[in-house]
Amino acid sequence: MEPRKVAMYYTLIYIAIFIILSLIYRNFFNTVLLTFIAVMIVDAVASFITRFLHVPKRIATVIALLIYFFALIWGLVMIVPNAFTQIADFYKLITDIIEKRTWEQYINNEELINALNALVDFIEPSVAQLANYLLREAAAHIPGVIVVLFFSILGAVYVSLYAHHIVQVVPLLYPRKCRDGINEFLSELKINMRRFIGVIALNAVIVGIAFALLFRFMNLPYAPLIAFWAFLTNFIPIVGVIFEFIPIFLFSLSLGLTGMFWIITFSILIHLSVFIFFFEAMKGYARVNPVLMIFSILITSEIFGPVGIFFGVPAAVFVVVFYKQFIKAQLESE
Repeated sequence: MEPRKVAMYYTLIYIAIFIILSLIYRNFFNTVLLTFIAVMIVDAVASFITRFLHVPKRIATVIALLIYFFALIWGLVMIVPNAFTQIADFYKLITDIIEKRTWEQYINNEELINALNALVDFIEPSVAQLANYLLREAAAHIPGVIVVLFFSILGAVYVSLYAHHIVQVVPLLYPRKCRDGINEFLSELKINMRRFIGVIALNAVIVGIAFALLFRFMNLPYAPLIAFWAFLTNFIPIVGVIFEFIPIFLFSLSLGLTGMFWIITFSILIHLSVFIFFFEAMKGYARVNPVLMIFSILITSEIFGPVGIFFGVPAAVFVVVFYKQFIKAQLESE
């Protein structure tokens, strides 16, 4: 059998094993996902340091790890606790806005008002159920979250420091005759995945900080909560922007026309900026079709649950590189 076909079949078998293990052991999947994202971010930062400061990759990796963990600890100590203490008040504010139909003050079209009211009447029970579900799930999974966080931190350190050795071991899982093709596949996958996740992480940081500064500048409450929410949802391209904007827009209804105008205008400008930056940064790398990305997010969330949403982007990048290296090459050779 042709080496490329052998490599493709072996890769599909290993993917199937990973999916089965992930479905059986959810903490295993969560740990692998967080470790993988952390390693890609650290590797992207290390590459940036190596390129512009001209230091050895090993030293750059250590510096990148220190930066990553400083940001992680700062977020866990300064942002996350403040954000969680504001959830109850923010949820109460949003439910008050919904119950009072605040948008009716800004809309003169009766048909549009009736349509919005009907839509809200439909989704309002789901919002309450979702909030109760999230609270129950958060309380039930706190021990698991601690375990996943601990092992993902260890994994990020060891995989980042010994990534080169791990990459050398992976081809040994394949027959000798197809190892050159696998090395090429792994190299392209690493380059594209590092750039893709690195840019998304940077966009998430930019949007989170931007909303924090806006809310501080406008002297508005809930700055830590909104910043954390914007940061988290922007790890989910396209779909995440919708998740981010709904609570922010509902909150803006309580600020009057002027406040709502500035919030909406700022949201459009900041997302337009990171959108342009994303496509500029991804020039020359694997382009993931937005439709493929959305379907990937939907499929991974259905398979792996809410955490699977964050796996949609890496899965989409993998599919694009896998298609280019194996399926497309196979189709063109026949």
